[in-house]
Order: sequence, then C-alpha cells, then structure tokens
Amino acid sequence: MTDSSAEPTLTTLPDSISADLPSVDDVAPSISPIMADFPLNVDTTQAPSASAAGTSRPQGGAVQTAIVAAVFLIIGLMGGAIVFGNRGPSTAELETLVRSLVAEEVARVGGGDSSASASLVDNDPSFGPEDAPITIVEFSDFYCGFCTRFATETLPLLQEQYGEQIRFVYRDLPIIGGQVSFDAAIAGNCAYDQGKFWEFHNLIFANNGARDRDTFIAFSGELGMDPEAFAVCLDDTAKQEEVTLDYLDGQALGIQGTPAFFINGRSVSGAQPFNTFALVIDAELKKKGLTPPERIEVPAT
Repeated sequence: MTDSSAEPTLTTLPDSISADLPSVDDVAPSISPIMADFPLNVDTTQAPSASAAGTSRPQGGAVQTAIVAAVFLIIGLMGGAIVFGNRGPSTAELETLVRSLVAEEVARVGGGDSSASASLVDNDPSFGPEDAPITIVEFSDFYCGFCTRFATETLPLLQEQYGEQIRFVYRDLPIIGGQVSFDAAIAGNCAYDQGKFWEFHNLIFANNGARDRDTFIAFSGELGMDPEAFAVCLDDTAKQEEVTLDYLDGQALGIQGTPAFFINGRSVSGAQPFNTFALVIDAELKKKGLTPPERIEVPAT
C-alpha cells in the first residue's frame, strides 16, 4: 500500500534525454529576429532650446519580461516534446508563438481608457473621420529613426487594414535632432496651413538628410505650396508656440521617447510591428461591439 503522506521523489531524466534538452542559448536564434520587431528602447535626447528641458530614460521592462517568459516557455515546450517523444516545434512555429505572446503583452501593458482620446487630440494634422471608432494619436519627431520606420512601413498598412475606422492624429515631440527637429516640426505646421501636411510628412520622412530651412522651403515648392508664404510662416511665433505646447503635452503624459502612441487612450510605446497595433485596435473595436476586419497578411521581417 502506498503511503500517500510521503514526500514525492523527483525522477532524474536519463542522460540521453537530458543532453537533448534545449538551453537558453539554443533558443536565442529563434528569439533574436523578433527583438527587432519589439524595440525595448526608444530614441531619446535633450529637448530643443525652445522647449522645456529634460527627457527621461525609456521604459521597456514589461515587454522584456514577456520575451524572457516566452523564452522559458519555449524551452519547456521543446523539453516536453523531447521527453514524450514528440516532434518539437519548428523555428517558424517558435517565432509565431513568441510574436503572439509579446504582442499580447504589449497590448495588455498599455491598457487605458478610451474616453481619454478626446483630451489627447489638439488642433493638429489628422486624417480619417472625426467620429471614427478608433482614434490613434502619435507623438513623433521627423528625425527619429523609429518614427521613420513607423511612417514608411506600418502606417500605410494600418490605413489599408482599417480605412475609415481610424482617425489618425499627428502631434510633435521634437526631441531627437535638437533645434533642427524643432524647426522641422514648425515646417510641418506651416505645410498644414497650406493643406499639405501629409505630403510634407511623407517627403521629409523619406529624406532624413533634409535638415535646413532652404530644403524645407524647396519641399514646399515641390509639393505645390506657396514658398514665400511658407518662408514667412517658418518665423511665425504662433507656430513655435504650437510645437512647444505639443512638446509640453507629451512631457505631461509621461512620454519618454518617440514614437509614442495612444489608441483610444491606450498607450503603445515604440515602433511596434503592424500586428501589435492591429491587436490593440481589434480589441478596441470589439469593446464597441464592432467586428474587426480580416487581418491582412504581413510578411515576417
């Protein structure tokens, strides 16, 4: 008769199985391609002279925790497969699993209140209907590498996926390139005055080497604006104040780097991949009783 009160004994795995169990180093190659898609750090630098001084270190702890947890989950899955004689997951399956886990954690960490969206929206450039079920507010810098990545890769996909379901608002947080970032933000506001903000937005993100007043004015002519009126606008004190107020709003919200997003008030930090944004947007649509559109296929990078 078995003594149920006895301490259970741990069975040592045979050496042939123990030797096959994966280590963190074995799993690392499956994780490293994903790290680039979930940047833990975002660009920060000293604020330009026309703005309040000081920036803080970016936060990435929650996402980092999710990735570490995913690593050990994968080790467990692979170990279990070996012990029980099953085929372990392939590299592609591992990457899919980790992307899903980390994307869910990024979405969960940013939990906010959708009613906060209105307070985040200033008189800034936007596209999409004002009554769209999803409002995305971005705080960005024209000379931020991660902002460029979002603007050129992810934003077009969001437009393709959600169309009129999203209203997208662009706000300035010029903290990367010093005074030139501040000047570029002013130029963006001047383009907005002439109804060409998004054209200017796309052009300057495609030309990060454009860092002087003459280039901004040349862009205005290239985009069909009035270059003389644009040049006058660049010296408009009201535009400097508008950019500074955006910067101060970003600081008040605790933003520590660019790009920073609020999706119906829910914070998402950094140039996350399309699927992370889609996860959050779909959750917000479901909150409103709406069925998210079928997810477009995006090749893994």
